[in-house]
Amino acid sequence: MIKQKFYLLILATTFIWAGLPNFVGEELIYSAGFRLFPAGNAILSISSDSLNGEPTFLLDTSVKTNSFLDAFYTVRDETLSWLNVDDFSLLKAVKEIREGKYHRNHSVHTIGDSLLIWNKKYFTISEPVYDPIAFIYFLRSQKLSLGDSFHFLSAGEKKVREVWVNITGKEKIKVPAGNFECLKVEPVSPDGKPLMKNNGQLRVWLSNDGIKLPVKIEMKTNVGTMVMKLKEFNQIN
Repeated sequence: MIKQKFYLLILATTFIWAGLPNFVGEELIYSAGFRLFPAGNAILSISSDSLNGEPTFLLDTSVKTNSFLDAFYTVRDETLSWLNVDDFSLLKAVKEIREGKYHRNHSVHTIGDSLLIWNKKYFTISEPVYDPIAFIYFLRSQKLSLGDSFHFLSAGEKKVREVWVNITGKEKIKVPAGNFECLKVEPVSPDGKPLMKNNGQLRVWLSNDGIKLPVKIEMKTNVGTMVMKLKEFNQIN
C-alpha cells in the first residue's frame, strides 16, 4: 500500500527537464547498521538548484551515527552534488567527512567536457563523470532488465575510475518501508579491484517497478558490512 501511494504521487508529479523522472523534492530516509547492530540514519534528498546560472539537480547525501555509537565512533558525513539535468552526471561536489578522528573536506568540479579538477589535481575525461550515489538516480531513469550493464566514470578523491554496473538478480526485500520485488545492482571495476577503500564493495537493490526506489544499500567496509534499509520516503515539493 505504501509503495502504491508513492507510485501514484510520482505519476501525479510533472516531468521537467529532458523527459527525466522528476525526483525533485524526494527525500529517502534509511536506517543504517552493521547487520543486526543499529548504527544511525542516512538521508538522500534531491532538489532543484543552479550552478553558474544553469539549472541543476542538487543531491544531498548525509550519514549520521546514533547517540549510542557516537560514544565510540562518531560519523557526520555529508556530500552535496550538483548534477546535470540531462543525465545526472556530476558538475560539482563538496564533501565533508567526519569519521571518528578522521576529518577531511574536499571538492570536485568539471570544466567543459575534458577536465575534472579535484583538490587542484587535473584529470582528462572522455565522457561524463558520475558520483556513485547519483548514478543510482540515472539508473532509476532507465528501463532495467536482468542482465543489463551500464558503464560510467566515477570520481574519487585521488583518481577517476572506470566502473561497470550490472543488474545481477531479482530478490524479494523486506525493509521498514515495506516489502518490495527488487533488481540487484552491483558495480564492479574492469580490473577486478575494489571500488571503495579498504577492499570495500557496494550493492544496491532497486524496486522492480516504475519508481525504482533504492530500497536497500550495502557497503562492505573494513569494519563490517554497513546496511542501509529504506524506512521512510517523502515528497517535499
